[in-house]
Amino acid sequence: MEGTIVSIAEGKKGFSRLIHNAAEKKEEVIVTKRGKPVAVIVPYEEYRHSKRVEGYRRIMEARAAFLKVGISVDEIYKESKKQLEEKD
Repeated sequence: MEGTIVSIAEGKKGFSRLIHNAAEKKEEVIVTKRGKPVAVIVPYEEYRHSKRVEGYRRIMEARAAFLKVGISVDEIYKESKKQLEEKD
């Protein structure tokens, strides 16, 4: 994926173009403030993919922590279901 680096001031001037490039050309845009990166404009599908990957990583970390202390998946499921039913 190609990338572009722009300052906030440049980004303000060409915002529509930057959004078009991200969406249509699948271009990543790094926005800087005083020369330091502060934000990234990415195509929406790339963002969604990164959120799914992050969610999966968190699930795996939680799973590892539960296994380390000896809590089974069945126990977690039963307790979660019980708590959800109590909320109704």
